[in-house]
Formats: sequence, structure tokens, C-alpha cells
Amino acid sequence: MSEKNVADALHIFYELNELLSDVYWETNDINQKDRFFAMKGILQDELDELHKLSLQDHVYPYEPMNPSLMQLSDKLRAMLPELNQYVYRPQTLNRFANLIPSACELFEL
Repeated sequence: MSEKNVADALHIFYELNELLSDVYWETNDINQKDRFFAMKGILQDELDELHKLSLQDHVYPYEPMNPSLMQLSDKLRAMLPELNQYVYRPQTLNRFANLIPSACELFEL
């Protein structure tokens, strides 16, 4: 894996944030809504920290700032084999399944 910089991380996190919103609105199960809302909150905390950086800092290697990202990574990895039980729209399912490994790599640097 090549080293990801802050700009790469932001790109992946924006896409993951969008997908978590989509999944939240697409599910009918209140427990799943709670799960995706909590995951989105963890991700938003990291995005808030990254937004504090200047544009010149976006070329530096990305390092996770929020220790809760490991929890998010664990939740995403656990969901991956059973993703079709949580995500119902095929387009969202495919995008989510393709993005989870990239996001988890960033979280665990």
C-alpha cells in the first residue's frame, strides 16, 4: 500500500460520510439507524480535526487524529461479510463494499 496523504484521506472520508448518510436514510430498522448515526459521528470528529489543517498540510502523510477511529474500523470490518443484511440498495451496497477496505487502511495507519 502506498502512503496516503491528508488529501487522500479527506477524499475517502467524504465519500464514506456520504455513504453512511445514504445507508442511514435507506434502512428502516431503528437499531441500524442508531449504528450508522454513531459511525457517522466518529467519522465527523475526525473530519472536524482534519478541517483545522491548512491547505499546505494536505500533502503530508495522513495519521489518524481520533483514537475512536479504531472502533469505527472494527465496526466496518465486522459488517463487511454481512453487508447485504444492512445495506439494501445495490448501488449503495457496491460503493460501500468497495470503500470499506480503503477506509480501514487509513484508520489503522
